[in-house]
Amino acid sequence: MSGEIVEFPGREPPPEGYSKEYIDELHAAAFRDLEGRLLDCLSMAQIASERMYNHTTDDRELVFAVVHTFEMLMKLKKDYLHAYHGENRGGLHTSSI
Repeated sequence: MSGEIVEFPGREPPPEGYSKEYIDELHAAAFRDLEGRLLDCLSMAQIASERMYNHTTDDRELVFAVVHTFEMLMKLKKDYLHAYHGENRGGLHTSSI
């Protein structure tokens, strides 16, 4: 992140600039706001993945894309929760969930 803040029209930054605490609080609020949307995406991917397991198709790429999207979102949720609790996890999206 660049640390820049989007300004709304008519709002001027203070002459001394924004404090690190102010910027950190904005970033923290944005991080916390992601949780609900992340969980919604995970729920939809889980439904699609479960339906894919019960669906007969020869389109292997479609099956892979749907199931792997679910796996990636599960990993993202796990990493998000570790980061939320201050744990340094993460890594490639292909690592084990």
